Amino acid sequence: MRENESEKDLKWNIKLLDYNFQSINDTTISLDRSYFINKIDEYKGDFHLFFKRNYSNDKKYLIIKYSSQKGNIIYQEMNFPLSLEVKKVLYFKNYFVFLSKTNNSKNLISIYNIDNNQLNNIYEFMNYDKNVLKINKINSSTFGVIVSEDNSNGLKVISRSIYDLNGNSRDKIRIENKDFSVIETRFLENKYAISILSNKRSRESVGVQYNKLDNNMAVSQKVHLFENLNSITTLTNYKKTKRSKFRIGELFYIDSLSIYDNKILLTIESLKSDDNNDGFSNYQYIPFYNTYSGTYDRKINPRFGGYLHNYFMILSFDYDGEIVKTHAKKIDQLQTFEKKIYIEYIFGNDYHLSSYVNKGKIFISKHFNKIAAEDKEYTYDIETFDNETTIKTETNPEGTYHLGNKIFITYGIQNVKKINNDRKRVFFINKIEIID
Repeated sequence: MRENESEKDLKWNIKLLDYNFQSINDTTISLDRSYFINKIDEYKGDFHLFFKRNYSNDKKYLIIKYSSQKGNIIYQEMNFPLSLEVKKVLYFKNYFVFLSKTNNSKNLISIYNIDNNQLNNIYEFMNYDKNVLKINKINSSTFGVIVSEDNSNGLKVISRSIYDLNGNSRDKIRIENKDFSVIETRFLENKYAISILSNKRSRESVGVQYNKLDNNMAVSQKVHLFENLNSITTLTNYKKTKRSKFRIGELFYIDSLSIYDNKILLTIESLKSDDNNDGFSNYQYIPFYNTYSGTYDRKINPRFGGYLHNYFMILSFDYDGEIVKTHAKKIDQLQTFEKKIYIEYIFGNDYHLSSYVNKGKIFISKHFNKIAAEDKEYTYDIETFDNETTIKTETNPEGTYHLGNKIFITYGIQNVKKINNDRKRVFFINKIEIID
């Protein structure tokens, strides 16, 4: 997608490409320049573009559904009773579900009926000391709300409530631990839940918890502390003694949870903010186009140096929650503007692959499932076109998407020098195919 100015309107050009970057379809939509794009989501070939009017207290929102298969566009303009910061949108056949923050930082869940343009708000989460972590789609008629709160002992617990599209609560499940705080939980097939644990009044990760579920209840539990996992203690040179205490000092986030080859595979990645930057940093700025003022870039924090990604782990469980195999790796110099998980994975019988792209380089690791086998590392440069020379590859924005099999798409911005020494700043898209 790209934007083009045209007096009071902005023309948004949507280019649909195949995997060889050949153009399939070009579509242009014209919108009032006051609309600012907030999110783009894709599901089964349909793209949902979420816009908000770029005024502080404006209550008008717009969702555009673009079907890549049919080539048609559907506009849905909505007026809310409040000006909200929308964090997440779920798309159903005749409904939109919103997770938002109000101006006083309260959580609000809203269900919008497309047929009658009616908005149904769930106010339950505004009235309690609860933090809604996320919402997710359960099936075609229900969604889940993941909530974090403190129990009577001051430890954090996580609960998931399931709602239908009329706003009625169906079921609720609670994940907790008597000794640790539960920081994040991911559910799998409504049969399993795996969580990140921390100590009381801390978010620093100390281990993972496995729960087997039955009828929305946790029927079994296994805890695996990082200090007992050889892959991570070896990586950090930790030697266990009576006086020593293991501390990795990282905040891990769940990236994926899936079943492969009759094993449950969990991937987690550490992510923390660098707020000790004492010089100029590209991470100090959010690159966006302000459609009202007509300017680019907004300074957000002179001390912000980006998000640091220091470690990732792949943990394999059997169905009883016992760990079968773990891989842990130190990530070198991965620093990003956005607070999001960066590593992509491909799972295999003999080995797993991890990959990420940063600052114009492709990093690939092969993690063998045999006990004695060492990881193999590969690094490649992203090439330019037409014999141009890359001066710099920017880190903001950049990203990688796994298209399936062993194919990735990566994108970003490069500063290049042409043969005639002219310099230009270009947006690039690359396809990466991993061939053994």
